[in-house]
Amino acid sequence: MDQAFTPLVACREYFGYFPAVYRAQTIVLRLLEAEISLEASILYGDSSLTHSQKERLLLMLASGEGRSDAATAHYEMLRLFGEPEAELDRLVTDYRHCGLPAPEVELLSFTLKLGSHGPSVGAADIERLRQYRWAPETIMEAVLITAWYWFHACVSIGLGASPDFPPAAIARPVTATHEESNLGPDWKAGPYLSAPELVPDQFPAISVFRDLFGFVPNVFRTQAARPEVIEAEAEALRLVLCAEDDLSRRQKEQILIAVSAANGNSYFVALHSEILSALGVPLETSDRIAQDHRRAGLDETDVAVLDFALSLAADPFAFGAGDWAKLRSGGFKDEQIIEAVAMTGLTKFLNTVQFGIGAVPDFESRIALPAIPRKIAHLFDTRHRLTEGETPFDPDADAIAKVRSGDSDAFEVLVTRHSRRVYRTLLGILGSPEEARDAMQDTFLKAYQHLDRFEGRSKFSTWLVSIAGNTGLQVLRDRKPLQSLDYGGADADEGLRPRQIRAWADDPEQLYSKSETRSLVEQGVLKLPAKYRVVLMLRDIEQLSIEETAAALNLGVPALKSRHLRGRLMLREVLTPHFAASAKEETT
Repeated sequence: MDQAFTPLVACREYFGYFPAVYRAQTIVLRLLEAEISLEASILYGDSSLTHSQKERLLLMLASGEGRSDAATAHYEMLRLFGEPEAELDRLVTDYRHCGLPAPEVELLSFTLKLGSHGPSVGAADIERLRQYRWAPETIMEAVLITAWYWFHACVSIGLGASPDFPPAAIARPVTATHEESNLGPDWKAGPYLSAPELVPDQFPAISVFRDLFGFVPNVFRTQAARPEVIEAEAEALRLVLCAEDDLSRRQKEQILIAVSAANGNSYFVALHSEILSALGVPLETSDRIAQDHRRAGLDETDVAVLDFALSLAADPFAFGAGDWAKLRSGGFKDEQIIEAVAMTGLTKFLNTVQFGIGAVPDFESRIALPAIPRKIAHLFDTRHRLTEGETPFDPDADAIAKVRSGDSDAFEVLVTRHSRRVYRTLLGILGSPEEARDAMQDTFLKAYQHLDRFEGRSKFSTWLVSIAGNTGLQVLRDRKPLQSLDYGGADADEGLRPRQIRAWADDPEQLYSKSETRSLVEQGVLKLPAKYRVVLMLRDIEQLSIEETAAALNLGVPALKSRHLRGRLMLREVLTPHFAASAKEETT
């Protein structure tokens, strides 16, 4: 791909890397452009919410859905922004009692409610946020972030994108309780947020909407306070909905109706039924698509596409390669399937925006949609932390089962997923890139040969790292003199008295996340004794938990914590001459 591709540049400036979910879409660049442009308008720029506040909302949405891969990514972004790990752990386990100001806790609660059950949001929810002195533009921003989360989640799950960070184990889910919206006598119709008038000269997107729909729908008019978002939404509709390179416009309009109906969003069902009518599809057919697409008289191709989209929208956790296989067996190209994924994600985005702002319908609803059962938001809770003897969630379980059933190719998935961590572990032990690469091959060979011995009492990644540790130790034993990783009493005899401790702007593990210092920190780690550098590699660079690191190195937790602290102090002394000097230069 062209490195100057504008969305790619914007994405790298924000994340520092190009996420896997975007790499998976490079065969249809117009979809990638639409998605990143929409993301940039909501997340990248300065706004009433800080970057940390936005990432906290996204972290809680991912946690509430039990998506450990997405939750880990947002957790890491917050660490990059300087958020202490202990505070993030408190946020995830119990956000209501994590020390955040009451207004921010209320904003998190609203976001979780909108994300888990959009139809239940009403004017009372917005009024409650106003009582906590949240301005309309900030509430709008929270709505857009929630909507963006669902767009990105649909696309990520629909494409089966590999996680950018090894997913952290998550605790057993508990129910997050939300008050239901006032749908009784006191219910108030929208819009919930006031917006300035759309002026054609200030909103070039108006012409796009008029070309698409013949008018400007209320859901976009109500967002007039965020012109850059409206422009990005118009561009997304033009690139995703209108382009007919792969799926037809009619097929995508049908996806919009079917998925909106499944989400309980009558606004978009009514709007796009009218749009389909203008394209020659009778309103009665659209009604049947909304109620039961299999009885709408559609051809097999259209039914297959809607089956796929509804599977992704209704139950993302049950969605998988089998859904792709069904479309491929029906003659669909990958480009068409990717477009169906993007269209489903865009529909989830639009539905969530409408739920959150309460845009008034442009057309009267022709049918009554069935009530959508509330989803339970799955949040981490201290009452359900993993304890000794419990089995942690393991994202590798499916691949392991496939290998054990004879699918040896599935082991390649495990190699790809964990090669970086295994290499880092071995590099931490051996200090030699060449020896680490050789030992990594031995590690995976041993894991494959002895997979029947893996009992699942720990995560596969922890078991794999322990094999890597033993493999690295064997290489050390063949060296003269022997470097030991044994704990024993040696730590007490180190005589560690750091001599150059000065104030830094960041801790070493935070500095590692910054590209300009990453190499320097790695070099500093490699200068430490083996038993300290492997702990820092696993804890601060590979982000294993204290318990996982201790299990992988066959250490007790107190011993591991002691070694981790000593390693950090040693690393601080190694790097102090550089960072202390840098800090001094910045103040002069």
